[in-house]
Amino acid sequence: MARKKKETQPKADKRKDRIFDVIVRSYIETAEPVGSRTISRHSDLGLSPASIRNVMADLEEEGFLKQPHTSAGRVPTDKGYRYWVDRLMEREELKPKERDWIRTELSKAKSVSGLKDRVSKIIMELTENAALVYFKNLKKVSFLNHLLEELIKNDRLNDFFEEEAELFIEGACRVFEQPEFQDLHKMRLLLQAFDDKDELAQILLRDLSLVGVQVHIGGEGTIRDLDGVSIVAKDCYLARNAIGSVAVVGPTRMKYAKVVSVIEFVADSVTDQLERF
Repeated sequence: MARKKKETQPKADKRKDRIFDVIVRSYIETAEPVGSRTISRHSDLGLSPASIRNVMADLEEEGFLKQPHTSAGRVPTDKGYRYWVDRLMEREELKPKERDWIRTELSKAKSVSGLKDRVSKIIMELTENAALVYFKNLKKVSFLNHLLEELIKNDRLNDFFEEEAELFIEGACRVFEQPEFQDLHKMRLLLQAFDDKDELAQILLRDLSLVGVQVHIGGEGTIRDLDGVSIVAKDCYLARNAIGSVAVVGPTRMKYAKVVSVIEFVADSVTDQLERF
């Protein structure tokens, strides 16, 4: 009997994951709570609404789903988004024309400041959310190649940057177009975060030198009082030193599958471009 249980349990877990995946993707696309009948009609799971409701009840009990209103469908929680991003999400790879456009736009920049403007434009266009660009300030406008080589050799490149860094935020209006931020209280809190910048900058600063794309979801302790906001970020490098980050800020119901791919490719492309300045 125990052997039979070991064989059937993975099937139950797989079914639960498939249902949860449909719920998350549907909610990301529509911003509407998802019900069992919707899942039954618009998926190939081959399950009745009653069977789906039982699984949804389990997911809610485990903290992956919540019901925003009585008699409404379910929506993912922060814990649910984290599970989906880490375990179930399949990245939406950039199209060749998108990659070419990103490279072309960045190559037009004549300075680090111009590069920041190009990065913001790219991120806003491809993710439909606000862009964060965070770079350490060069103490001088330019420097001789032999000086750069000497700093790298002695592992002192960071000495060439100011302690204070600049955080640029562009496209806040893109975030406020999302239905989550029609609530005036949420809008005011996010506007305060954009205006103050310190908490957003600290998140990116803590991420410096961490490997790969970092995804901060809602109330995981990243931004005080902004449990409906997520940040996706990745570092940029100069001579193997992390000197800044590019990021997206938007609702927790963001298109992570596309956003993660955009941020990774843009950050790596910025790293390539920084060698020109």
